Amino acid sequence: MKKKIFALLLAVTMMGTLVSGVFANSVKIDTDIPMIDVTELTSDLKKDQKFTLADPAPWDLDELKQVVNIKDPRSVAAYFVWAVTRLVDNYDDGMEMMKYLFADIEPYGSGYTEGGMSGKAGWDTYMNERLKSNDYKWLPRAYFEGGTGDNGFQPTRPLTLELYYNSTNTETINAQTFDQFGRLNIVYWVKSHAAGNQVNITVSRFDGSDRWYVTSGTTSAALFYDQRGGINNTAKNLLKTAPNDTSTEAEHKKVYGGTEPLPFTDVKDTDYFANAVAWAYNNNVTTGTSETTFGSFDNCTRGQVVTFLWRAAGNPEPTSTNNPFTDVNSSNYFYKPILWAVEKGITAGTSADKFSPNATCSSAHIITFLYRAAGIGENGWYEDAKNWASEAGLLNGTNISVAPDENCPRGAVVTFLERMYNK
Repeated sequence: MKKKIFALLLAVTMMGTLVSGVFANSVKIDTDIPMIDVTELTSDLKKDQKFTLADPAPWDLDELKQVVNIKDPRSVAAYFVWAVTRLVDNYDDGMEMMKYLFADIEPYGSGYTEGGMSGKAGWDTYMNERLKSNDYKWLPRAYFEGGTGDNGFQPTRPLTLELYYNSTNTETINAQTFDQFGRLNIVYWVKSHAAGNQVNITVSRFDGSDRWYVTSGTTSAALFYDQRGGINNTAKNLLKTAPNDTSTEAEHKKVYGGTEPLPFTDVKDTDYFANAVAWAYNNNVTTGTSETTFGSFDNCTRGQVVTFLWRAAGNPEPTSTNNPFTDVNSSNYFYKPILWAVEKGITAGTSADKFSPNATCSSAHIITFLYRAAGIGENGWYEDAKNWASEAGLLNGTNISVAPDENCPRGAVVTFLERMYNK
């Protein structure tokens, strides 16, 4: 009996050896793929340090690709914080940058999904409500240096981020995933200058790849942690008016290239309306008053303002050709815009049969037109519109007073339009 058992065990052992040998002979190691090595986390990566972004910081994915170093985890982590900040000003551009830098990891395997399986790069869409509120829009910019309660947490340029090396989390995650799944990780944390909260950012590199991704251990929504309790009321008022990004269109063209520079000698890069003039010019909202001047400080007529508004809205066709105004003809450039604006309740004439297209348009009229075009105000006069424009940030940095007897220069008019329509 014992001999039979021994013979059976011997046979099984030999069979196992044979199968293992056949399997081993079938395995080939691809030496062309660079295998990851935990020693690649060099001392320069594993220390607290500052990272300075390009100035101006990138607005969209094309610009991001010009400046981010995807082979450096510090660069990926810092630009991811910026991409979340950019989400406030332009949701689509911010999301595209976040998706480029982000990957969902397979929990119990070596796979990963670029941009995240939901395509939202770790963003919780219920947080979109915070993007609509001036009380929250400033939150992600508080992670950059230079922001204080005295300046509305407006960071200094170039934007600089402090990256703190989280040794405990880095070593713990690598112990769990490096050998098993071929995933090398490093964890940095960033600190808010508002209330001091800390957010971990996990950056990972995968076997067979030389680029780093922010991975699903990080939620971009965490950078919107509510920090309002750590600031006073004076700071809160500043937060609602200070923009997240102070860079201009002209600055971006100089650094990243793009369309030809504006031909206008009366528009400087430092002018508050420089971005808006570029937008209006490149989107056929208006041209200049000559080939070399925009007329930034010239007053606007009623016909011009309604036309600019009509073009910014996409040149919609009026549904009726009924024209009650004797001073508006079908050959006028403002003919369709006026019919459309009257039809939509945006404005009426100055009398039953007069529109007065060549009369100067006051700041109260312009803001009221925009208020009604936004579908908020109907028959109310400028006070409600003024409050709305202030809360929406349309007036920020313009020094324009909204009143019936205040003129409004062309630079301010296109600024209001760009802030309302360039979303």
